[in-house]
Amino acid sequence: CFVKGIVNPKIKILLALFQSIFCRLHHNAVLIDKGPPALYRLNTERKYIDGTNKKVKQWTYGRRDRNKQDKVILMVGETGAGKTTIINTMINYLLGVKFKDQEFYQITEELIITVYEVFVEENPTSLTIIDTPGYGNTEKHEEGYEKDREISEYLMRLFSDEDGIHYIDAVCFVMKASQNRLSEKEFYIFHSVLSLFGRDIEENIVFLLTYSDAGPPTDALNAIKTAEIPCRRDEREKPVHFLFNNRQKEKRDEEYEHTYRSSWEMGERSMNRFFTLLDRMNRKSVQMTLDVLKERRQLEACVNSLVERISDKESKTEELNQIQEALRQNRDKITRCENFQFTVNRVFKEKDLIENEWWWNSKATCCSVCQENCHEWGCLWAKDHSDCWVMEKERCTVCTRKCHYSKHVKENKKYVTKTKTDTMTFDKLKQEYEGTGEKSKIGFNKKKYENNKKEHESIEKESEDKTKIEIILNHELETIQKEKSILLNEAYVIIMRLSEIALKSDNAFTLQHLDFLIPRLKEEGKDEWMKNLEDLRKAGEERKNKGALEYLAAFGRRKWKKMFNRDKNE
Repeated sequence: CFVKGIVNPKIKILLALFQSIFCRLHHNAVLIDKGPPALYRLNTERKYIDGTNKKVKQWTYGRRDRNKQDKVILMVGETGAGKTTIINTMINYLLGVKFKDQEFYQITEELIITVYEVFVEENPTSLTIIDTPGYGNTEKHEEGYEKDREISEYLMRLFSDEDGIHYIDAVCFVMKASQNRLSEKEFYIFHSVLSLFGRDIEENIVFLLTYSDAGPPTDALNAIKTAEIPCRRDEREKPVHFLFNNRQKEKRDEEYEHTYRSSWEMGERSMNRFFTLLDRMNRKSVQMTLDVLKERRQLEACVNSLVERISDKESKTEELNQIQEALRQNRDKITRCENFQFTVNRVFKEKDLIENEWWWNSKATCCSVCQENCHEWGCLWAKDHSDCWVMEKERCTVCTRKCHYSKHVKENKKYVTKTKTDTMTFDKLKQEYEGTGEKSKIGFNKKKYENNKKEHESIEKESEDKTKIEIILNHELETIQKEKSILLNEAYVIIMRLSEIALKSDNAFTLQHLDFLIPRLKEEGKDEWMKNLEDLRKAGEERKNKGALEYLAAFGRRKWKKMFNRDKNE
């Protein structure tokens, strides 16, 4: 008002310049574009929350005041949806910037995960924004999956760190108001994020709809309904949403000032409603979400291990069947005590270097007793094997014997199951299975043999020329089948548990194992279990999880190929 009252144009210009400098000093910002509107970048104090990993940044603007009421918001959205502009719009709202000020302040940069803290002296509320850029930010499915898994690992680190985030007021999904359907990539984004949280977060999920023309966002709301995304709903049972146009920092042409003004005012009204709602929301501790994340990591590791062990059992069964067939074909030679040769594809394990993986997949926690990979994917965060996600009460939750953590090692190597074609002789086989020589691979236990012999007594009566080796082979095949059945039961229970604990039950990780498990449960005669898994898969397909599954497919194929490293002819 004082400037407007000045008549002398030179004094008026000087005062306007002084006013601009004062505002910049007041907001502690650097001019990056004269505009109009003039664009400024806020100066922030920066540090890393996750220590030496240096992947989760915390930027603080203003003087930290723990007495202020702090609101914590998690922002999620596909690249291009306008999430960055929305975050900056929130900051300008807190700073009290108006359309007439011809200014716009920015705080964001494109990073993995950044936590923005904003303290404005004149505002009784401080704001913490967790920005998760890059969800689905790639056209390559494999890279997209790895990148998004990486982000979930960062969130786990952020939620569990002493200086990290311990509660959330709102989870904000950013999408375009004109979006009439969700792409495969967007389905994957939503399901990836929703699978991170416990069910208690549903009432805190809202939508920020961008590039709005101020009309009813019918397309976006229909897309949300079709996707069955759990969220907070208003009195009309519509998803709670807020409209923005994202034109705040565009250079203004006087001819279209009314358009820019109406866009700004729509965003301001939405911010008023949003922050009013924040005051009414019940903030949620991230402890349940962290528990879900930890349990999911343990269960996912268990499923991966079980699938690998089931496949190992099947490979071992094939090896023993080949030996049995060789014995059947040479029964006359065995009767005459003649030696003979035969070939068999033998299964063995050895440790290989972890190569060509993302840096956060570069180490694995393995059990040296069970010779199993207990936590193979995303095992970089733990300081050592005792601190790994799969350890609980100092024991592993994954390996067969549930060994003590001291029996494990965390390194850039993992166990790989391989096969090789071996030319054997009957005498060599006897050494292995009867313990008759120094090269005995399986120590002969007389008591165990006698027990096995009694179990197969009826068979021996029918075929008196059956060898001791065949008795042991039969017993071993039966043991493997029983162990396989136990593993299938464990895998089924874990899959069903995974479908219960997360906010989004039919997530893509759970569904990708069903094609492996369903036919094997059918072989076991587990019709009810098979039906339950088929219903789970059907529900996922009906909810258009197919896109998410296809998004995972390329990664999954590569992963299993590397895991088993089978011969092409097998």
